[in-house]
Amino acid sequence: MIFCFRAVAVGFVALSGNAFAQRNLPLDAIPKPDPSEQIKTFVLDEGLEINLFASDPMIAKPIGMNWDEKGRLWVVSSRLYPHIKPGQRSDDKVVVLEDLNGDGVADKSTDFAKDLLIPTGIMPGDGGAYVANSTEILFLRDLDGDLKEDQRRVVLSGFGTEDTHHIIHAFRGGPDGMMYFNQSIYIHSHVETPHGVRRLMAGGIWHYRPETGELEVFSRGFVNSWGHIFDRYGQSFATDGAYGEGINYVFPGSVFVTAYNAKRIMRGLNPGQPKQCGLEIVNSSHFPDEWQGNLITNDFRGHRVNRFVMSESGSGYVSRQAPDLIRTTHKAFRPIDVKVGPDGALYIADWYNPIIQHGEVDFRDPRRDQVHGRIWRITYKGRKLSQKPKFGDQGISEVVNQLKSPDSYTRHFAKRNLRLRKKLEVIRELKLLERSKGITEEDRLEILWANQAVNELDVSLLKKLLVSKDHRIRAAAVRLLYHWSNRIEDHMDLLDQAVIDDHPRVRLEAISALRQVGTVQSFKAILKAFKKDIDANIDFALWLSAREMESIWLPALEKGEISFGGNASALEFILKAAEKPSALKLLSSSLNSVDISSAGFRELVSLFADIGKAEDLDLLYSSAFSKERNNGDRDFVFKELIRANQQRKVRPRNLRKSDLLELLASGNSNVAELCGSWKVLEARKEIIKWLKIDERVEIAATSLSIMADNESKEALLKLAVDDSRGILQRSVAVGALTKLDPVQTSDLASQVLVKAQTIQSAEFIFEAYLAKEKASKYLASALSGKKINSEVAAAGVRKSLSSGGDTSQLVDALSKSGSLQPIVQGLSDDEMKSLMSEVQSKGDAVRGEIIYRKNQLLCQACHAIGGGGGLIGPDLVSIGSSAPVDYIIDSLLEPAKKIKEGYHTTVITTKGGDLITGGLIREGDREIVLRVADGSERKIATATIKKKEISPISLMPPGLTASLRKDEFIDLVRFLSSLGKEGDYKVPSGRYVRRWRVLPTHNKAGNLIRTKGIQYTVNGNNDLPWKASYSQVNGELPIKEVGINNGFNNKLSVAKFEITVSVPGKIGLSIADPKGLQIIVGGKMADASTESVFELGKGMHDITIVIDRDVRESNLKVQLFDVIGSSGRASLIGGA
Repeated sequence: MIFCFRAVAVGFVALSGNAFAQRNLPLDAIPKPDPSEQIKTFVLDEGLEINLFASDPMIAKPIGMNWDEKGRLWVVSSRLYPHIKPGQRSDDKVVVLEDLNGDGVADKSTDFAKDLLIPTGIMPGDGGAYVANSTEILFLRDLDGDLKEDQRRVVLSGFGTEDTHHIIHAFRGGPDGMMYFNQSIYIHSHVETPHGVRRLMAGGIWHYRPETGELEVFSRGFVNSWGHIFDRYGQSFATDGAYGEGINYVFPGSVFVTAYNAKRIMRGLNPGQPKQCGLEIVNSSHFPDEWQGNLITNDFRGHRVNRFVMSESGSGYVSRQAPDLIRTTHKAFRPIDVKVGPDGALYIADWYNPIIQHGEVDFRDPRRDQVHGRIWRITYKGRKLSQKPKFGDQGISEVVNQLKSPDSYTRHFAKRNLRLRKKLEVIRELKLLERSKGITEEDRLEILWANQAVNELDVSLLKKLLVSKDHRIRAAAVRLLYHWSNRIEDHMDLLDQAVIDDHPRVRLEAISALRQVGTVQSFKAILKAFKKDIDANIDFALWLSAREMESIWLPALEKGEISFGGNASALEFILKAAEKPSALKLLSSSLNSVDISSAGFRELVSLFADIGKAEDLDLLYSSAFSKERNNGDRDFVFKELIRANQQRKVRPRNLRKSDLLELLASGNSNVAELCGSWKVLEARKEIIKWLKIDERVEIAATSLSIMADNESKEALLKLAVDDSRGILQRSVAVGALTKLDPVQTSDLASQVLVKAQTIQSAEFIFEAYLAKEKASKYLASALSGKKINSEVAAAGVRKSLSSGGDTSQLVDALSKSGSLQPIVQGLSDDEMKSLMSEVQSKGDAVRGEIIYRKNQLLCQACHAIGGGGGLIGPDLVSIGSSAPVDYIIDSLLEPAKKIKEGYHTTVITTKGGDLITGGLIREGDREIVLRVADGSERKIATATIKKKEISPISLMPPGLTASLRKDEFIDLVRFLSSLGKEGDYKVPSGRYVRRWRVLPTHNKAGNLIRTKGIQYTVNGNNDLPWKASYSQVNGELPIKEVGINNGFNNKLSVAKFEITVSVPGKIGLSIADPKGLQIIVGGKMADASTESVFELGKGMHDITIVIDRDVRESNLKVQLFDVIGSSGRASLIGGA
């Protein structure tokens, strides 16, 4: 084969549908499935040791596991996963493992239940075992003591099953006696209960009380959340197996990424983390004190078991990654679940598979392992194991006494055991224990939960704990009120005090409980929280309460039944949250307030644009002309007014044309577009003049095409046929005319394309034809018989293939006009095998990373690595450890073949015939928000939508590697295939700055710096041309990528990053090499040091680094750290 990557990419129009992954199987590269060989590859954290607890043939393919009170490990096993073959028998199992002699190795394996279909969750208890069996939850019972299922009952049904690795899973017993479990993004559940139908569209966490049949949603969102745990005080944390934000703090009503109809979401505590599966908390006397409360989870793609150290931060937490428990180069080690056992050791379920992708790799790929699986056991050297309880031999009093155990396993199963005992006797013994000597507050909390576990409420104990000196105990007590406020007569008195508690977590819990109460009185109590500090979690809880209780408080407000006591900010907050047009009149004064922040003002502006009537937009429009309004905020008003007119056909009644024309004369481009949107014909003459100015052509053409009157059309046509102007400018005019009449413009478009020699000069034409439904066929017809530049044609093909519409005719026409040679077949078996061999033998990851960072490939614009980079595609932090090399090659050459869940393309067709393509960010009743190809968000009002489709195409255009030589492509693949593996391309733990903004060489910036000085320039509201830049995998920002600005006498560079401070105090920055650096924080400049500490208030802060290039040549590497003795907590802002 003659291998030419330019030819491969340019002619990317008809690749074979065969799965590359099946055509070349380096089976000899798959490790031998011998546990004794596998364990030799494990590198453990200091102090740990590991042994094999169980392996095949005792178990196969463990998906989830949980212990029972007898110290037996129950495992759901599926050889069918991820997909049953037609005609295949469903023979998945529940397997029970027993360590009979206490040596840490399973001696016995029993098949408790068979004939299951992809069971994904298990929780023994209540005299049987709850099992997730695709669309239903089963309760299985052994009636004769032989550890075999004798009775099967459907407890709940109606859970969605659209995707097998998203169905209900992660069963977890809560401290309150309920069962918690998760479902994921592609699942839509409609479950009938004795209390009505309960629904969860997409991902989230459920809780279920078996004795009453109550099923409710606890939290919404996540992509694929295979992990949920409670800490010692009942606080919840979750992980996500398909979204990289590490540990997530979960509280009642919290909403996360992908939640249906969610306007706002919470974020994880570790942005940029690999995807993680399973979650456990160390609360075991076997482990040292410094391990207590640590969270353990699995980077199943990266073959690692991770540890996170949690610390309090306001109402929530911050999470810091500690050294991994296990890391290995063994390709089949896939840790997916983790549990603390009865001996206090950690047990890791190893799915054992060289392939983990679900749909990305063929379901029938022979490399999928269907028979193996392991359970590993981790202990701490030199420490005594926890004592295994024996509940079966104990009376109620003895079991109750186990609630004081230091081990979470013992406390948990003591409560589970009490559910099987006589309730009245249990309640009596719990009261006796609570009154005994030496009882701690933690013990009392366990007693409260034990009562709750048997569906009983000890009101007097609850009230004691609500005034505990420990805020964690108080918060846990308030959580009970969230569930059971209706059982307590004076619940409002209790919550009235909790919502103004000194500690923010107690207030957070109180807001959730009051929202659940759902009365005017409870909303009045919620308003008291505005008198205290509000952090991000509380802000979200207040916002959610205002939205969900709007039908309760808004009528009361209009009747004068609710008073804000002069707290205008609280009134503004809830009115904005409600998003009701009737509330806008109450917010009008805030539009002209000089006290409102820029962020607050813009949020208010968007609200008016979203829902305001014409009279409301009069107020919004007038606010733009306030003397105190800065240019950035004013222009934001204009942009939002344009959006309101485009989406809702609403505009102000008074257009203030004289003011508009005055601003237009000053060269304001937003005003030009606004004049076009509102068809202000008096502005037409001035805008037509702009067509003669190259840098203003695009905005002028856009505006005139919207005006669409004859004079505007004639001006555009004159430019389009003007041979004296550049092809780029003519292309812009043709694109504008295409929006008006793609049929009549097609001949002119083809003539301009014939003369186009650069991709940029043709983009406007391609985009215009692809943005209109069925318009591309007219351009295809006009191109017949014409010859165009091959690079231009190839760019058109790439755009067409990623547009989402039916563009086959245009693709064919461009291929012929550009003399492109289409590839009918993909790589043959031998070709792929040869290429993979060259990646291994010749590929250089160092060179590959340099290629990856090239701007023309757009890799960083679309993808992040470790949290720094674009948001269009998935984070690539561990792609090398999770994806076979042929999959990576396949994805680069044909992006649409294998699309990761959560990143499918949505195509919107509007009633006006426009096509809008992007990744779905959120969908609600009023609007859909897409992330389009340039990374920006695009809102589409649902009222304007004709059709919404999920497209099989990828937002990543094929052919982006067209400019690469073969050796460069091989290096790129080697780099990508190294990401996440042990070595130089595993993202280091620690909070390293990964998203930067750099100040390039730019006349505007240079002039400002020379005339105003550096500190004014950097700290002022000057709309400087900052551009995105991202650290390398090792955390370093290449110094060569930071431009030397001409305003600094050609010797200084500037880069900045952003942090969010959640708790004010001292915040630390560690700089690997401070030579030649100065730091600007809060307007103050200081010399950098290895460790710099700053006193920062709550909120977002820019940290600016000034680099003296005369003395510094090394890269930048900056890390955020917590200052010992300081309460200050901060996190880095990542993303694009």
